[in-house]
Amino acid sequence: MIYYGLYPFVVVIMMRVGFYTLGCKTNQFETQALERLFAARGHTVVDFRSEADVYIVNTCTVTALGDKKSRAAARQAKKRNPNATLIVCGCYAQVSPDAVRELCGADIVVGSSGKGQIVELAEQAQAGHVLQPDLPPALAKKPFECLPAGGLLGRTRALLKVQDGCQNFCTYCLIPFARGPSRSMPFDDAVRECARLEREGYREIVVTGIEISSYGLDLSPARSLAQLAPALCAAAPETRIRLGSLEPRTVTEEFCLALSCHRNLCPHFHLSLQSGCDTTLRAMGRRYDTERFALSCELLRRYFPGCAITTDLITGFPGESEQDFAQTLDFLRRIAFAQVHIFPYSRRKGTRAFSMPGQIPRAEREARAHAAAQVCAQTRMQFLQSRVGQTAEVLFEQRENGLFFGHDMQYCPVRMPGEHLSGQVRLVRIAAAGPDGLSAEPLQSC
Repeated sequence: MIYYGLYPFVVVIMMRVGFYTLGCKTNQFETQALERLFAARGHTVVDFRSEADVYIVNTCTVTALGDKKSRAAARQAKKRNPNATLIVCGCYAQVSPDAVRELCGADIVVGSSGKGQIVELAEQAQAGHVLQPDLPPALAKKPFECLPAGGLLGRTRALLKVQDGCQNFCTYCLIPFARGPSRSMPFDDAVRECARLEREGYREIVVTGIEISSYGLDLSPARSLAQLAPALCAAAPETRIRLGSLEPRTVTEEFCLALSCHRNLCPHFHLSLQSGCDTTLRAMGRRYDTERFALSCELLRRYFPGCAITTDLITGFPGESEQDFAQTLDFLRRIAFAQVHIFPYSRRKGTRAFSMPGQIPRAEREARAHAAAQVCAQTRMQFLQSRVGQTAEVLFEQRENGLFFGHDMQYCPVRMPGEHLSGQVRLVRIAAAGPDGLSAEPLQSC
């Protein structure tokens, strides 16, 4: 089927479009937005593993492994259908466009911005007009790109991107060079989009961005996350609001007071740690120390009793001594995180840490990651066991091995027997805890 498109002299051919997404929730949001934009034009979104007319790989460059996975996904697409149009976009495409063209065989390269033009570029390519858009420098000032929130599959959980970019320039991180400076969705637009998602039936909205703690600093008048988050909760009072990763200094008494009166705010807070040693934090260029981080956790637990605090950790950063790492392990035990995402340090060319002295061998970085994982498995189990006997509000998502699977407000995985629970919020009693999460018994509907 063909029809004449909105673009001059282009006949739009109905396409099958497959997506592959790597990396963070911001990338996931942008892929969901692209799916909606393609569907709105009449195209069909298909599984990436099936044959498609257009393949889109949304890449990540946080680690060298992310680069490798991005290249592998692009090559798989080309192998699956050599005649398909391959579009590679995202952070890896932004910082290494030549490698994406040469090593991945991309027909079109789009960076970390300009994703709204991808539908038109794909339609042009299918009509025989392959156009390569300009790739503006990542550090150039640019406006926030508004894309439609909400996925195509069900109405369970939606991602809402309210911020993009980062200007912290931590010594190990390429993201400022991939995403550019911080920029924010206009305050009223974010509130309206949140209300729309509730009207469409979503049961949970995840507020995401590259560094949402910087939200609003670029707006006029300036705004803050402490202003936006309560407004989102009020705009969608029947929908759970879950915040993305927070910079620890965001958590102040004012922040906690503003949010603690909203029952639909999920008591799950992801504070980015990276190291539990002050010497290492300074080398990383982080803007807090362990005592400030601990204060944030104390405030959250005071205002949100029983909340889940999760974090990220990098092991084997250049110059991290065995004593430094021992301090990190002690800090992990002290804070007792509900969950920790652990990454061995990945050396990234273009960052200050790349040329720092004291580079640690890969085997040692991985050994430290394993040691940290053992500590964190204990604190996670302690947190899960503390939930046994409590009631919990669970958003069930899908059926797995005869049980329904979902997440509670603290983002703990919960499994329960039942029928037709997908997409429903149920009040349950937590009956048991195990390495894979919580087991529950039904109480009543919410």
